[in-house]
Amino acid sequence: MKAARDAIFFNDKLRVVNELQEKYAQSEPAIVNVEINDDLKKEVQQFKSYAIDQEQLSADAWRWVFLESLAERRKNPIFYSDLPQLLDQETWAPPDGMLILAGVAPRAAVMEWSYRNFMGAEIDTPRIKHANWFTCTSDLYTLPVVDDFKVSADELREWSRKSEKGEITLEENRALDHRLSEEVRWAEDKSSNYKSEVLRLRAEMVGALKRRWDSGEHDPSQRRAPAFFVRWAESRGFEVEWAAWAREQGFLERDAPATEPPYFDADSEDYPELLHIAVRAWDHARKGAGGTPKKRITAFVAARYPHISDGAKDAISLIANWQKSGGRPRMGG
Repeated sequence: MKAARDAIFFNDKLRVVNELQEKYAQSEPAIVNVEINDDLKKEVQQFKSYAIDQEQLSADAWRWVFLESLAERRKNPIFYSDLPQLLDQETWAPPDGMLILAGVAPRAAVMEWSYRNFMGAEIDTPRIKHANWFTCTSDLYTLPVVDDFKVSADELREWSRKSEKGEITLEENRALDHRLSEEVRWAEDKSSNYKSEVLRLRAEMVGALKRRWDSGEHDPSQRRAPAFFVRWAESRGFEVEWAAWAREQGFLERDAPATEPPYFDADSEDYPELLHIAVRAWDHARKGAGGTPKKRITAFVAARYPHISDGAKDAISLIANWQKSGGRPRMGG
């Protein structure tokens, strides 16, 4: 299936993001943790076993724990991100789904889905100012960016008008000077610029997903399972950067269900969801071992598709189970 134009755009932006992240990772200073004595090791172990809280750690123990967690995050940023918790949810709202597919954590994201340009027209393009993304190796969420201090054209006009009339106060003047100086300061900060550029690119990725999603017939209020969003995106050619990790960790089926036979378009009007699940359950059971095929099918469906009804689960078990007679399977010819 040919990739949609929006998917090609999305994948190009993702490649640029990956290049930026690799370059930034190479420039990050090495994390060198200190050797600690037996007393501090005991304190750290108590913290890890929940015997004491973070507030009870000594300064040296807290620093060691912090550096250790930072080093671990650099090795496996997705594991320490919001993604595992998000994949464990039963459903996502469509706006959250678009962000997650683009690698952005919806929680505490400071963004707007559209904005007005200087002509007053509504531009249906997302903009993200602050957010965490799943592959980030550092905690950059609270790092200021230039947009935090930019003075808008309307603000400058108002400031000029009040200044001409002598109505501007000393406090207002100082506040404006502070914002202008902070804008210059953060425009020269490497990490701040990196954060802004990655979020700008990811916002464009979200926009590409949203354009494709909005072009279909979707109920904007309907929540769907995480696997549905991944199937929808992959079937249209979008490269979901964390999908391989999610399959490796068991959050998603290891097979790419929307891109390999048997093919089902999870977003089409004639999508036979139960038939699709039955085929997957059959494929899983025939490759597995232990117990009867029916037991393997039942366990697979219960674990992977908890949202469907008991009646639907029984129907799937009936369709997918090739060993109808029960008991021990026949051996030989």
